[in-house]
This record gives sequence, structure tokens and C-alpha cells, in this order.
Amino acid sequence: MKALLCVTAALALQLCVAESRAAVLTYGKNANGTYSLYLDAQTTVFDYVKFSIKPRGYPPAFQSLNTGLSAGVPRPAGQLFTYRNRALDFDPADPDNPGIGKGWTILNPINSATEVSFEGGPSAGKISTTSEPDRRLFLANLRLPEISGIKGQISLMNEGAVVYSQQLVAPLIDLPEAPDLPEPTSLTILALGSVGFVAHSRLSRRPRARGEIRSTR
Repeated sequence: MKALLCVTAALALQLCVAESRAAVLTYGKNANGTYSLYLDAQTTVFDYVKFSIKPRGYPPAFQSLNTGLSAGVPRPAGQLFTYRNRALDFDPADPDNPGIGKGWTILNPINSATEVSFEGGPSAGKISTTSEPDRRLFLANLRLPEISGIKGQISLMNEGAVVYSQQLVAPLIDLPEAPDLPEPTSLTILALGSVGFVAHSRLSRRPRARGEIRSTR
């Protein structure tokens, strides 16, 4: 019995550790209507990222495409454009903007109306999000039509092996529910009732002929 309890406790401990290491890909809506995507790696150990995001809806297109640089400086999250975080591959030793860049090597970057994606990581060492604002690493900024959504995927790799993968499908715009409409039969009844009401009203307003007596029953 004691051995069984020990095994159960060990499994529970492993489960808690596994859950505590789960990374998460999130998004947030900005005041200007754009959306920013972030990675909260929590305690996941990794050194390489594969990230892809595509629009959903009609028309399925990102708007206001931008390089992600403004006067040669990486744009922060939340501006009125679609762009990836250029601080990831920006030189951390840049004399005019020290401390902004992370010095990653970025491969296969795509910044188009139908896809924003990239992959890469630092030349040495691991990636951590604990020092980022709210412990979230900014990945990309998106501007979409009012009625749209996104579908994407992120994979975190460590020494060539995938240690975490997540798919994200999100209807970014919350549409109000449509009002309940009467069924066709109900509409017919309502229409006939309206006609009958109008006819009755007209008959009630018809002037009485001389000598005519209106019933009071």
C-alpha cells in the first residue's frame, strides 16, 4: 500500500512539473484595433522557435504590411501595421539603440497579406521570456479586417527536438448574436392578422347610415 501511494505521489509530482513547464501562445487587442501575439514560455527549455500565423475570414488578408522598422529601429507591439518583431534579429550591440535587440538568427521570414512567419533563435544559449514585460515575448503585430480571425502554430525546439507545439485558432472579433426571427408560418399569421385588424378598424370608422343602430353587445 505504501509503495502504491509513493508511485501515485511521484506521478502527481511529474504531472505538476509537466503542467508548470507548458508554454502558451497568446494574443491581445490593442486600443487601435490591431492584435499583438506573444509567447509565454514559462519554464520550457528551448533554443529555437518556429512561428506561423495566417488570416481567416473574408477577405483573408492582413492589412498595412510593414517591415517592422521605423527609422531603422524595431517597432514595439501595438502600432497600426502588420509586422514581425524585428527586435529578435536586431543587433544588441547597436550603439544608437543599446539593449533593444536580441541578436537572433532569423530564417525564412515571411511578411505578406496571407502569412506572417519566421523561425530562428540565438547562436548560443537558451531562450527565456521571464525578463520580458509580463513575462511574454512579443512575436508579431497584426492588422485585420473588422470581421476576421487567425490560425497559427508555434513550435519550440531544444537541441533539434520539438519540446512544445501549439496551434491557435481564434475568431478575433466577437460578433453579436443575431435576433431570433419568427418562422415563416408565424410571419404569415402575423400578416393576416394585420390585414384583419386594418379591415376591422376601417369598418369601425365607417359612418352610420341614417336610422342605423350600432350593437352594444
